[in-house]
Amino acid sequence: MTRVDLKTDDGLKAACAEVRSRIDEEQVGAVVALLQEIRDASEAKRADLDFQIRIWHDLSLWRGGLMMRRRTNPDPAYRAKTFLEQDGFLDWFASQTAQQLPEDREQRVERLTELFDELLFKKIKPVIGWEPRVETVRTLALFFPEDFTALANPDKIEALAHAMDLSASEKQIVRAHQRVLERLQEVLGPPADGLDSRVERMSLPSQLYRLLYPRLWVVRAGSKGLNEDHVLSHGVAMIGFDGEPEPNSDTYEDYRTIVRDRQPERTNQSADSAARQVWDFAREIQAGDIIFLPQMKGNRHIAWGTVEGRYEHRDAEDGIRRTRPVKWVRTDIPRTKFGVGTDIWEFRRTVFSLQKHADRLLPVLRPSPERLETTTRFPFEAVWAPLSVSAAKENLRFDRSLVEALHLGLWADEQRHFAVLSGLSGTGKTQIALRYAMALTGAESDTGGPVEVISVHPGWHDPGPLLGYVNPLTGNYTRTEFLNFLLDAVENQEQPHVLILDEMNLSHPEQYFAPILSAMEIRDGEIPLHREDAKKLGVPTGVAYPSNLVIIGTVNMDETTMGISDKVLDRAFTLEFWDIEPEEWPGWDGCSLGETEKSKVRGLLVELTKALSPARRHFGWRVIKEVVGFLEGRSRDSGIGLAAEDALDQVIYAKVLPKLRGSDTRRFRDCLDTTLSVLEKHHLGRCVEKVKALKEDLEATGSCSFWR
Repeated sequence: MTRVDLKTDDGLKAACAEVRSRIDEEQVGAVVALLQEIRDASEAKRADLDFQIRIWHDLSLWRGGLMMRRRTNPDPAYRAKTFLEQDGFLDWFASQTAQQLPEDREQRVERLTELFDELLFKKIKPVIGWEPRVETVRTLALFFPEDFTALANPDKIEALAHAMDLSASEKQIVRAHQRVLERLQEVLGPPADGLDSRVERMSLPSQLYRLLYPRLWVVRAGSKGLNEDHVLSHGVAMIGFDGEPEPNSDTYEDYRTIVRDRQPERTNQSADSAARQVWDFAREIQAGDIIFLPQMKGNRHIAWGTVEGRYEHRDAEDGIRRTRPVKWVRTDIPRTKFGVGTDIWEFRRTVFSLQKHADRLLPVLRPSPERLETTTRFPFEAVWAPLSVSAAKENLRFDRSLVEALHLGLWADEQRHFAVLSGLSGTGKTQIALRYAMALTGAESDTGGPVEVISVHPGWHDPGPLLGYVNPLTGNYTRTEFLNFLLDAVENQEQPHVLILDEMNLSHPEQYFAPILSAMEIRDGEIPLHREDAKKLGVPTGVAYPSNLVIIGTVNMDETTMGISDKVLDRAFTLEFWDIEPEEWPGWDGCSLGETEKSKVRGLLVELTKALSPARRHFGWRVIKEVVGFLEGRSRDSGIGLAAEDALDQVIYAKVLPKLRGSDTRRFRDCLDTTLSVLEKHHLGRCVEKVKALKEDLEATGSCSFWR
């Protein structure tokens, strides 16, 4: 399966040449006949109710894959007659579609946009209560084939325009169609005279979209793989269902009814299952779709191929009645290669969609450029040695097994290197991330090179603070440090680049980080940046997710932060920092406290940690460092008359007790009782009084907080 490049002239030409053969000539003829009938219709004919109902419900652009379609067509809630019968609608619409459009391209787009908006939002939505955008675009395409493509879905035409490196917006549906058609004309030249060439040009975008985002199916080859050899050697996919009628109905719902009525003794569930599989095979699968065949014989590998043509139904003695031509590409892929679990290949249906697994399946089929090697390129010892030296210089100590887990977690996937460090504030999460990043990259600074530390701010509701944005006032692109860092990572694929998102859950990562979370899941997935003129802005419309990008986020869990959703956690390797042993703080050896005072302080902090940790109210390295620093300052400054015991009372009150808050649970009561005992033992009077007050609040109100 070739990689698709629609941004260059040569790539777009090649893609168009590849998909032209998939356009069904018979269906082109049906659309041409319909377009000719519409062109020849007088204004009076266009105002006829039956004529308009037929046009608004016509499926000829959907059949044969000329237009991308919903799985059930038309939408069950879509009934054109409802709004066509409103007073004055038919005459108004006939008049609007009969008018000559301006020759000027911009004026033409403006006029069609006005018509689309008035039709959808003023004429249709108020009557039926919703916005049938796809059906509206499809109908306008029949009246104005020079101005619309057959890719009627607004999201899909926008995605195609973006893949072609064109400016597009979901708010400018007509313009998106125009720009795609203009780009095709730049590369292919204008379509030849005649409606058949016009219909082919209209249809190309649908086929290009399918080339970018092919639909994926499983089609088995008979019970226990009975027909595997036949389908693989003859280049077909096939199903049996000999007792089912041909799916010639306009909609799946109509066909399902026929299947149910044909054998009323069957349960509806059984009839519906058969109807769905026959319908999907004959009507939903189209040229360009990908079929997977889980082989049941021999090594039980997966075969895959591309659908090459139309559905065929023929009577045969061997019972092979329903077939589709398939170009089988490979027959030897192990079931475990796709990363979707082996159970999916054992599902008992003959035909079913695998579209929800596309992100995992397609990367296996598409070749990739050379990618950064993982742990073989960066053995742990090469990272640990400089990391431990750097940490020691800063009085930091990291558990080796924790760093080993971080290293393995980051490089477990060949593309997605993403970890989240969670837990207690002040435990060194940011420091371990920074020291790891600098050891991995060889950087001497955390700015302007292959390491970037970004502090997440509250109120980041979109990707703009990270990826930048087009300034609506100046028209210029507002760049960010992360964007520059990302572009540098893309340009220097051999050098790992580490992004540290500090306190990443001060805002919702699912919002500001969404494009990156999506792109990291897909081999060569793209991070979209904008939809304007890339050359004018000096910023590409998007960049391929670089496999040398390492992301380490730190999170704290308290009242000021957001929860982390499964969308983030499923992609990240999570490490938790909760277990702190004050005795292991590396600063004890170098601190200037006397041995007696040092021993007392260390013992107190150990006892408080044991008392507070069951309720998760204990503290990290930062608090220990600041407690010791406070006491060292008292010792050094002869002008301070505060006694050592009073100083210890003050600093514990200031740095440890503010964490005490909670509701009336056995665990929290025990925490307060034990903490009070420790404080009384060490004669910290002010702290003792505060904890007693907290206990009284807990008894009286069911909860308590240091801050009342």
